[in-house]
Amino acid sequence: MKTHQIVTTALLTVAALATARADDHRRERHERNHNYILERQELGLVQGVPTSRLIVGKREVDIYPDGSMFERNNLVGVKRDR
Repeated sequence: MKTHQIVTTALLTVAALATARADDHRRERHERNHNYILERQELGLVQGVPTSRLIVGKREVDIYPDGSMFERNNLVGVKRDR
C-alpha cells in the first residue's frame, strides 16, 4: 500500500510540474501587438514616422525619410536617392 501512495504522489507531482511549466504563448501575442515604430524612436534609431511601408509576403519594411529601412527593429538597408 505504501508503494501505491508513493507512486501516486510522484505522478501527481510530475503532472503539477508539467502544467506549471506550460507556456501560455505570451511571446507570440507580444510579437503581434508590438509597436516597433515607437521602440525605434525611443532608442534614437530614427526620428519621426516612416514615410512608406513595403509589404512582401509576411515581411513589413518601414522606410523613413532619411532612407533607412527597418524590418521590426532590424536595419535591412538604406535607400539612396537617385
